[in-house]
Amino acid sequence: HYIAQGGSIVIPVTPDDYLHPAKLQIERAFGLEEETGTSVNIYHSGPSAVALNVHYDSWPVFVLQLEGEKEWVIQDGAFGEMKIEEIDAKMMWRNVTLTEGDLLYIPKGVHHAATT
Repeated sequence: HYIAQGGSIVIPVTPDDYLHPAKLQIERAFGLEEETGTSVNIYHSGPSAVALNVHYDSWPVFVLQLEGEKEWVIQDGAFGEMKIEEIDAKMMWRNVTLTEGDLLYIPKGVHHAATT
């Protein structure tokens, strides 16, 4: 019911999760070590959900769209920490629509948000 009403949930992949071996394979494929702080999260969002509010991560982000569509706004310019009230005034944004099978890379420090 929560998802159908536009909710969004995040499921982290933990070491005891059946997906953890796949996480390790991805890290090796990109030449990363587990200690670099990589993480894998599964997001499930309903219609018209705000999946992620504007934020930035302190690590690179790869997004694989498994099904459906998700609209992303991604900072197109400055990197790093800014006060939230400065974001819209000082940044240009790029709109990206992900569909099934698309992969998106967001470098660390780049502000982004997602909706369905």
